[in-house]
Amino acid sequence: MRMIWTWRRGKAITAWADSFDNFREVVKDYHRLDEDVKFAVLKASSTVVSIVTHAGAKLLFIGSGTIIEYDEQQGFATVLTSATLVRGALGAHSIPSDLKIEVYLPNGKLCEGELSIYDFYYNIATVKIKSTTPLSRARIRCIDDSVAMNLQKSVSVKHSTQFKLCPGERVIALGRDYEDAHEIMASPGVFSAHDCSYDFKELFLTSCVVTKLAVGGPLINFYGEVIGVNFFVSPFNAFIPMNIVAKCLKDLRRNGQVTRPWIGANIANLYSADLEKLDKLYQEFPNVSTGVIVKQVTGNRNIGSRKRTKLPNWTFWSPRNWLKATAVLQHNRKKEKMKLIQGDRRTIKRILRKWRMEPKSPACVAGLRANDIIIECDGVSVKSHLEFVEALWDKEGKPLEVVLIRPGFGKQTKTLTVGTSPEMPRWCTGSDACRTPYSY
Repeated sequence: MRMIWTWRRGKAITAWADSFDNFREVVKDYHRLDEDVKFAVLKASSTVVSIVTHAGAKLLFIGSGTIIEYDEQQGFATVLTSATLVRGALGAHSIPSDLKIEVYLPNGKLCEGELSIYDFYYNIATVKIKSTTPLSRARIRCIDDSVAMNLQKSVSVKHSTQFKLCPGERVIALGRDYEDAHEIMASPGVFSAHDCSYDFKELFLTSCVVTKLAVGGPLINFYGEVIGVNFFVSPFNAFIPMNIVAKCLKDLRRNGQVTRPWIGANIANLYSADLEKLDKLYQEFPNVSTGVIVKQVTGNRNIGSRKRTKLPNWTFWSPRNWLKATAVLQHNRKKEKMKLIQGDRRTIKRILRKWRMEPKSPACVAGLRANDIIIECDGVSVKSHLEFVEALWDKEGKPLEVVLIRPGFGKQTKTLTVGTSPEMPRWCTGSDACRTPYSY
């Protein structure tokens, strides 16, 4: 194990990463949780279970899960959790042939679990268990992450079935201990506007300090409603919203696979942009209050073009010195080719990464640029990051018309063809080696 130092409420605390410790080891003042936290946890605690997985005699993972369905006639229950718990090896997209799942109910009763459906791209799974006693089902609620930045007039709030989740909103990460007591664990925190460190862009970040026991467990609001599935980003807690989880479960049950739309652009909520960019945008377009910002577009460019090779100081613009510089570049490139042939694995990866060419993406072909503000998709207004993901969901291989605002050029309309993202390990719990460049 390795110790990670972090900050919470202005005081330094320590958190043990890559561990299956109880939350009390990492949460500050764990025994002094306020009444609102306790009441919210008690509303959802009866649906939280502990899950232990083995591959033969080898321990795979210890996490948590949420009971989302229960059939009273047949006595079967469905537990929602993370696919990390059933993954064969770290980063491997495979299920062990000798997989064994143990599910511990809130009362400590052990049930044998059977893997029902799973998907490694969105990293969710469901486990079926049989119980003779009735089990409680979690109350699930989708979230609305839109924030209107209208500074001229007040914005009327309409009634919605979704839970409004703004930066700073209080949330609670839950888990259940796997030891004899099987006690419920809770870590309160707030929803953060910062990007998650992983390349899994559907993940949202919170300030809840957790251990790996939270993986697969529920993230709840202060009404006791499940709004997401926990993921571990040491030492904090990230989650995938129930909006995405519900669509994944629907596709898996209907088609056996989920959609993987890709346009090759890194998208984020408008309020997460830098202050300087927001200031320039508001100066030019004061009526634009919602949308998503394009942070980066994957295009056909040479990654190593910014810094190819250092040239001597005598390189000035003249025919003679230009020939000398060309000779130096060719010589250095030959040296790199020799290193590529004779070098070790680290040298080979560095050279290949330096001269790698990024393929053209649908966003690049359509003419999208960084700092564009997307406000509509196929005639439907886009107010948040989640709404943009939902707009792309069933559009693989189909044209998508987007209306955007480009600073300095005004409103424009672009048409792009949504592609399919390749199967890739977009993230891995507790390992930086599995990170890969990813964008929508």
